[in-house]
Amino acid sequence: MATEGMERSGLVAEGENFTLDGKPVQLLSGAINYFRVPREYWRDRMLKLKACGLNTLETYVCWNLHEPEKGKFDFTGMLDIAAYLQEAANLGLWVIFRPGPYICAEWDYGGLPSWLLRDPKMQVRTTYQPYMDAVERFFDALLPIVKPFQYKEGGPIIAVQVENEYGSYARDDKYLSAVKQVIQKSGVEELLLTSDGGQIERQEKGCIPGVLMTANFNFNPKKQLGALKKMQPNRPLMVMEFWSGWFDHWGRDHHKLHVEKFEQLLGDILRFPSSVNFYMFHGGTNFGFMNGANYINGYKPDVTSYDYDAPLSEAGDPTPKYYKTRELLKTLAMKGSVANELPEVPPATEKSSYGPFPVEKYITFEDALKVLGEPIKSETVMSMEMLPINNDNGQSYGYILYRHKLSETPATESVTLKCDVRDRAQIFVNSKESGMLNWRVGEIALSGLKENDILDILVENQGRVNFAQTMDGVKKFVLESVTGVMRGDALLDQRKGLVGEVLLNTTPLKTWEIFPLELKPEFQTRLMESSDWQELTDAAEVPFPAFHLVNFTVPEEPKDTFLDMKKGWGKGVAILNGFNLGRYWHIGPQETLYVPAPFLKQGDNQLLLFEQHIPHKDVVFTDTPRLGKEKEVSCVPL
Repeated sequence: MATEGMERSGLVAEGENFTLDGKPVQLLSGAINYFRVPREYWRDRMLKLKACGLNTLETYVCWNLHEPEKGKFDFTGMLDIAAYLQEAANLGLWVIFRPGPYICAEWDYGGLPSWLLRDPKMQVRTTYQPYMDAVERFFDALLPIVKPFQYKEGGPIIAVQVENEYGSYARDDKYLSAVKQVIQKSGVEELLLTSDGGQIERQEKGCIPGVLMTANFNFNPKKQLGALKKMQPNRPLMVMEFWSGWFDHWGRDHHKLHVEKFEQLLGDILRFPSSVNFYMFHGGTNFGFMNGANYINGYKPDVTSYDYDAPLSEAGDPTPKYYKTRELLKTLAMKGSVANELPEVPPATEKSSYGPFPVEKYITFEDALKVLGEPIKSETVMSMEMLPINNDNGQSYGYILYRHKLSETPATESVTLKCDVRDRAQIFVNSKESGMLNWRVGEIALSGLKENDILDILVENQGRVNFAQTMDGVKKFVLESVTGVMRGDALLDQRKGLVGEVLLNTTPLKTWEIFPLELKPEFQTRLMESSDWQELTDAAEVPFPAFHLVNFTVPEEPKDTFLDMKKGWGKGVAILNGFNLGRYWHIGPQETLYVPAPFLKQGDNQLLLFEQHIPHKDVVFTDTPRLGKEKEVSCVPL
């Protein structure tokens, strides 16, 4: 870092090497997203980053959490970006700041807030004026907080990224320049850059004249960096995302990039030579409902864990990949970029097992609905985003129940229910489950329906798409929905719940009651106050879905642990002491949910489970994570 009182010229990207205050420097950076890590652990993760030999911290910014409702901003707790940047400064780390507005990141909707979709004409990631107005309003709130942390003003931020991987989308050739102008208007003076997949065509579509291009990849570094060098021969090289592992989808294997392959790829990058940012250095967790999804020849939601097979595990522990990185940086990094004597590596956090703890009580889904109050009444179904709730911002996350009372007995014994589900639906007739639908299977045969029967469709929003393409790399594809309505670009097609009409044979069903089930803290409080809780005597007799309550005690100071939901449970959400830990699902690969020690209390604790299918009699916490059957990452571009 520059000496205090010395004039700071900032990071310059001209010639073979970056220079900072006129001195050559190699950026050795690691990605740690503040919104995926408990605030109490920010310092620990940064200390481990520095002890590994890195000199720079990189982070995205999550617009959707910072502005959950239009014009209502939150920069507190785990979202206190100023505190995060100050911690980096305190530890002598530089920062690469990536504010989006779109971030991809396997994060719900790539960080875009769902209320944008209330506009039926919305065109995200373009110069469509209502979208750009929203971007400017957010940056007007965010960037004044960030501005004092710029390097030229004595802070740690040395570079700021404009948007993210726009070459993979590229729907508006004026858009990136418009975002750049908004960023600079707010007083950002540091080096600007873009990042895209290493392919030349993506770089060309995602660049801004005069702005440094950087590359994202985990395959063939010499070819990727060679191509980047040809495109900007008089500028230094930067791998903005060296993919240290990969993310996981429900129902698939847990991805691993084995240490030997990792070592080869990192070695090639450092020898080229190039600066590098490890994406991820520490992945953390998609707490709550914040996991994203990919549309790559089909909708694939991401799991709760964002372990990413990174150098630091989901729980922040150094892995063999961490120590290999430390070794390579000592020997291959540019002289002066790594301290002669690295700090000792901080120890892994202590882990503990707890339980088993019995489920004491449950409340039926029907009784839980009473807590929500009066349903929304509508002639037709509407998506989550269009509901008149949350100050007319709609519903962003969670579940939604659509209820219809049949006005007459169908003319035939068997009928076909048809609807466009986003993303997964349980079908009930008179509270008895009749089957499942999802984004791909949109019709089901029902028999024996009669007048006054109650049809319930419980839909789970499993995460909005953050990245989409077909296998041939085409991004602007058209999909035909199960109801025959043509869908457009996947990023514009992320309204959740039921979309379009619900048909019984060919007859549209009219007159609905709609219950938004967001599982917010205020709902949890009212649920706990309900008089309809019942003592659990036999888990097998509990109707599903239902909420289950576990009260337990941690007698000593809590340690990190993992909630083991593979043992007897099916699918649902776990809420610990009011904090949504995330989703679990027996299909895997993830079998345990990370529980950081700060989320537990010494003394009494409360676990609330919303189980959709298979209730169980107890829960157990283990000291060892299980992320599922492993599969080697294919080193090919998205």
